[in-house]
Amino acid sequence: MFLAGTNSAFSVDGALKDLSFETSVFMTETAYRDVSNLNLESSPDGAYGANQAWDKTHKGNWYIEEQRFGADVVAGGIAVNDTDAIDRGLRILGWGFKQQTPDGGFHCPEPFHSTSFFVEAVAHSLLLLQASKYSAQYSQIIADMKPKLFMAAHWMTVPQNESRGKKVNRRYTHRRYLVAAALGETGVLMGDASLIARSESYVREGLALQSAAGYNPELGGWDSSYHAKGMVFACRYYTIVASNEMRQALYPMLDKAAKWEASRIDDDGNINTEGNTRVGGKKTEKGRSGKGKKVEVRLVYEAFYYWSVISGDTSYEKLAQKVAQRSIEQRPS
Repeated sequence: MFLAGTNSAFSVDGALKDLSFETSVFMTETAYRDVSNLNLESSPDGAYGANQAWDKTHKGNWYIEEQRFGADVVAGGIAVNDTDAIDRGLRILGWGFKQQTPDGGFHCPEPFHSTSFFVEAVAHSLLLLQASKYSAQYSQIIADMKPKLFMAAHWMTVPQNESRGKKVNRRYTHRRYLVAAALGETGVLMGDASLIARSESYVREGLALQSAAGYNPELGGWDSSYHAKGMVFACRYYTIVASNEMRQALYPMLDKAAKWEASRIDDDGNINTEGNTRVGGKKTEKGRSGKGKKVEVRLVYEAFYYWSVISGDTSYEKLAQKVAQRSIEQRPS
């Protein structure tokens, strides 16, 4: 695929590199070590998490972002050659599209932010499937989802929707990289240069927000969980979407970000949450289920490992292994 007006002749190569990361020995031994039991909070028709209750009565709130967890199941299924998992993940994503409105959006609270999570998840899943050995097997599902994804991504660029989204996202740096990945990955998948161009503006916003200490601010301070989440989206963008120019801009940000996150890890692989503005600090936000948020340990070790692949610095792979091993040791038996 070559996108006129962009530096994305390597976009297919980028998807293959991302596939190599997702199917690596490290990921199959950590994030995807038990894919059959990964993200089981879905009803038979695919409604996930907090959306299951809404699916029964259509009363109360639902969130399209909840369906993003199907992407982890798709990636894990590809990584360990489990087509049942791939099917389950696609069913979770497919439920989301059943709620799509004719304008391409989703009528739920915080629609821009919620949609950005879902768009990124679907785009990433389809890029992985298309690059994998399962491409032909799932070609019809890929073809069916593409136009729906395209509509959702372009809904995000409608001025009224985008301006409202930017206002809500203003104090959350990781959301710049989330939106950039959502629009950029969809742009690569669909061959749409305008989406890639739009995605670059979000990257530049994120770069300008990084603190001198290296952390990407959340609500005016640092957060060792959300910082890692933003790094993962930025690494995907770097690998799949970014032009050479954007890679040169992203690299120093990621280098500083990785060093800061590493400073939050102790010798045993525990993640320091002291001073976090959102998770595990003086105040912990509640998730869509109403329960307190927890540090997303998987994203922490995934961020370290992805950066080790990009930078070639094996010390971050060792750090990723340490955090992942600690996470495994702390799981209930």
